[in-house]
Amino acid sequence: MIYLALGSNLAGDFANSAQLIGAAIDNMPLCGAHVVARAPLYRSAAVGPKEEGHAQGDYINTVVAVRSVLPPLGLLRRLHALEAAFGRERRIKWGPRTLDIDILSYHAEVQGGLAEIPHPRLAARAFVLYPLRDIAPGWRHPISGAGVSGLIKGLPASERRSLSKI
Repeated sequence: MIYLALGSNLAGDFANSAQLIGAAIDNMPLCGAHVVARAPLYRSAAVGPKEEGHAQGDYINTVVAVRSVLPPLGLLRRLHALEAAFGRERRIKWGPRTLDIDILSYHAEVQGGLAEIPHPRLAARAFVLYPLRDIAPGWRHPISGAGVSGLIKGLPASERRSLSKI
């Protein structure tokens, strides 16, 4: 199974980030990704830099399970095209964005390069681990072998508290 994380803290042309994420998920088949499971939405505090002196707004996050015949890099390129179609501009690292899609895990493969799999920071992010556990409670990290519930327990308390299910 392939797991993707989606996040947004800018609504773009939508009423809010939750609607934008819903529309992005609806458009996943255009990227060669068939959605088979979708986690609930979560709200998390932004961890990126301030934008023009102001703190970024909270993020809306979720995880989806997809099937695809595309190789990881091909899928990633199509997901980046979907991000751009939803107004994503890559100006500031970890800056505010309309849509961010990351490949978390791809059939338990390990790969380096442009499509680094598993995602290098997934084990430290509550906003990824909680929704991942919602749809894949038995998922295990392909490098460490740690289960998703164990990874959640290993998070700092402040990281766990910074998240709320919508």
